[in-house]
Amino acid sequence: METFFEVSRGARRRARIRAELPTDPPLALVEVSTAIDALPDPEFLCAEERAAAITAAARQRNRLDAYLCDLAGSADRHGDAQVLHAGTTGTLVAAATGSATAVGSAIVMTAAALRDLPVVAEAFREGDLSGAHVHAITSHAETISEFKDLEPAVVQLATQTDPTEVGRILRVVADAETDGDRGDLDYAVQRGKRSLRITARANGMWRLEGLLDEISGAAVANALAAFTAPRDSHDTTTANQRRADALTDIADATIANSKPLGTNAVSILVDIDQLPDGQGAHLTDDIALTPATFDLLSCTAVCSVILGVIRADTFVPLALGRSARIANAAQWAALIARDRGCIRCGRAPRYCQAHHIIHWKNGGLTNLSNLALLCSRCHHDLHDSRYTITMDTHGVPHITPNRGPPSVRRA
Repeated sequence: METFFEVSRGARRRARIRAELPTDPPLALVEVSTAIDALPDPEFLCAEERAAAITAAARQRNRLDAYLCDLAGSADRHGDAQVLHAGTTGTLVAAATGSATAVGSAIVMTAAALRDLPVVAEAFREGDLSGAHVHAITSHAETISEFKDLEPAVVQLATQTDPTEVGRILRVVADAETDGDRGDLDYAVQRGKRSLRITARANGMWRLEGLLDEISGAAVANALAAFTAPRDSHDTTTANQRRADALTDIADATIANSKPLGTNAVSILVDIDQLPDGQGAHLTDDIALTPATFDLLSCTAVCSVILGVIRADTFVPLALGRSARIANAAQWAALIARDRGCIRCGRAPRYCQAHHIIHWKNGGLTNLSNLALLCSRCHHDLHDSRYTITMDTHGVPHITPNRGPPSVRRA
């Protein structure tokens, strides 16, 4: 299998942690395993017996899931991850359960949320609620005023219907508070209900959920609206996608305002032997990057590119490429003086990045004659082949639109 499949370093690390974990559970869990071994063969049961067994098995699964959640919460409170050299409790749970780190972290977060929801927690332990029910409830509890008063009724509802319906009803309750009679939802109450949840998902993506008061919500909506106009007639992105892009643009602008020549928390590790092609590049959390994605990320000034070599399955850094890859203070000032902002759309310099016209990884120099200011959105469009940049003999960058739909992203 090693010949055909390359396992990420993060997965290998979790496997090593799992191999080093203690293997002697409490006797009661051994007895549970023995009892499972003694369960009857489904083929020898009649229809009524199978149906009853499915119900009973689901209830016991819920109880075990609740116990796993309790274990994760207790491990987090007692700092077991540090004792067992696992880093974080999410990593410890992921290693012990053979899951992705995001899944382990989600279990720990659920355990933390259940500490404030005793009725839900008890129903979970009794097997009346599934893990999906609990997730639906904990995802919406903080958005509903006086949820504690509703908690028993919500649990009763959850025992009678599926998790999707529970989530829908709770959204209706939350929306009714926000969008209904404004007389009983003054600004102080709105501020008390504000929340933002950002959760890493098992597939590598992130989910954002939350509520804002009317003033903050209007400010955010106006800020997003300033970034969401379609770029051209070939722009096939949806309004929701453009809002997601706008949020990233605002984050980039915030970083640029506080650290115009610095970096954010994103670092790319690259095997120096594969630098020109970008093969094998990955982030510090072991998410692999395709060559096209590496081109796009390494071209910006808000990422660190750390060059190194692979030795004994370990990345050994050789140099921090950022010092020679991004514009220095004098170059940045000169770029602002020359370009005045994004050379394509005119967005202010504080929203821009210093782009290498001849890509840095292909030998392009970090000097004024090879740099141009681009905002994040236009930078993405460049890598989507919507246009090209050339430098004239006077050292001034020029835009040439590419006709037709965008091609596969490439530098």
